[in-house]
Amino acid sequence: MASLITVLYCAFIFYTVYLILKYVYDRGHMLSTVMLMGGFYLLSGLIVYYELYGRFGLEIINNRYVMFNHAFSWAKYIQTFLIMHSNYTVMAVGYYYYKSKLRESSDKLAAMKARLDAESSMKSFQYTTLSAQVHPHMMANIFSHLKNKVDPYDGELGLQLSEIYRLMKFYMEAHQVEGATHILLSDEVKALEQYLSIQEKVEPNPFYINLSCSGNLMRFSIAPTLLQTLAGNLFKHADLWDKNHPAKIFVLVSHTGYRITVQNRKRSGPQILPSHDVGLRNIRTRMEYLFGTDFSMEENQDDEHYELTLCVQRYK
Repeated sequence: MASLITVLYCAFIFYTVYLILKYVYDRGHMLSTVMLMGGFYLLSGLIVYYELYGRFGLEIINNRYVMFNHAFSWAKYIQTFLIMHSNYTVMAVGYYYYKSKLRESSDKLAAMKARLDAESSMKSFQYTTLSAQVHPHMMANIFSHLKNKVDPYDGELGLQLSEIYRLMKFYMEAHQVEGATHILLSDEVKALEQYLSIQEKVEPNPFYINLSCSGNLMRFSIAPTLLQTLAGNLFKHADLWDKNHPAKIFVLVSHTGYRITVQNRKRSGPQILPSHDVGLRNIRTRMEYLFGTDFSMEENQDDEHYELTLCVQRYK
């Protein structure tokens, strides 16, 4: 009976101290840890007293069992209390730190594995991206050759070929895995102007898109090809052939951020190309990745009109 009580109670001390350290101290609750430890030792002291001088009357002094009807002694009581608690408290603290170091090592290994997996995935994506692209130098040679052939007969077409190559190079650089995630608003607006200039030669009928910029376009950045995606949506879904009601793209830059607004009339009749909202979802995802909560996107529409507003406010 004495051995059974001793083993069970020492295990109780060990696991109580360990669990307090694991679930309270480990979370930085120092005051709660001290209070729980103090309360546990007070309760344990009462239990030890009941064990020594209560019903069981069992006392352990220097590894000897003294049974039944012995007189109370503070020295013997404190000695027994310290023997029962000090060793197993120290073991519980040591076990807690051992488990903490083991968990820390496991976390480091997991983080290293995640980093290696991410690097492997990035290399795979990079290879896929590069293999899907035509090499810029080859494209430069092709367009340069075509331009030299066309220039003597049609200078305007030769200039258009140069613009197409510059825009294609812009797209290819924007989609490089290791490429820049931000570009200046001024560069994005310039690429949009090139895109619209090329579309003027490609579209069979004249279209009307008014691009208006205000403020310092060199002040803030944007995701590459975002404005071209918005313009591409206009060619898919907007009525661009009414001179009196042109589609509008406003880029307004302030001291704290910028706002991009797209307004257009909806194309009447059945849509030639179905809308899957993939472009807008990509825009939202990319801008939230770059700017987080500083970015907002809002759509307003009725049966005839559509308006999209993108806003970046860096200093709220």
